[in-house]
Amino acid sequence: MNMDEKKQLIILAVVCGVFFCIEVVVGWNLSSKNSEIREKLEELESREASALLKKDRIPGLVNELQELEGIVAEYTEILPREDEVLRDAFVDTITQLCKESGLVITGAEPVAVEPVTNQKRGRSATAQTSSSQQFQRHKYRFEMQGDFNHFHRFVNLVENHTRFLRIDSFDLFPIDRSDDLSAASKPEKSFTIEISTYVYEEKSVNAKELQ
Repeated sequence: MNMDEKKQLIILAVVCGVFFCIEVVVGWNLSSKNSEIREKLEELESREASALLKKDRIPGLVNELQELEGIVAEYTEILPREDEVLRDAFVDTITQLCKESGLVITGAEPVAVEPVTNQKRGRSATAQTSSSQQFQRHKYRFEMQGDFNHFHRFVNLVENHTRFLRIDSFDLFPIDRSDDLSAASKPEKSFTIEISTYVYEEKSVNAKELQ
């Protein structure tokens, strides 16, 4: 074998080595690219499956929402309107009930109500908080005078009122709060009673709350 043939063999070996290296590099890049594409496809398949599951749940959620709206509508029919829980209007309502029962109002004042808080986390907690904020609570404290029969009649009138009213608490005292035992034995008493109610503020439900 002469020198020319050896050079040709060397050149051929070098060229083959270069092509082999190029094939290795290209193959590695293609393998990495295919791996990325495969992972992306698996992610898209997972998201598609999740979306299909949510899509299948939508009719049931819509039906549930309609049922809940019907229940809310049924209960909110007995709740007062916003103008009925303003101080003067609410006091007028309770004053009328007192007249019917025989009690006399001697004082009335609104009571601050603590806002509803929810310690749960996540979207369900947000939805519950949003729902609770639609029902705004209003509370008043009244001072009245009359005998216990009058008060018992008043409680019955409150419980059977056309609008929802709730007696949260009450106390009774002798009108004369001295230590005189004769004052405590008198049938006429002084009553302190707290009455609350709710006003419903209707809000629309958007698509995000169904997801």
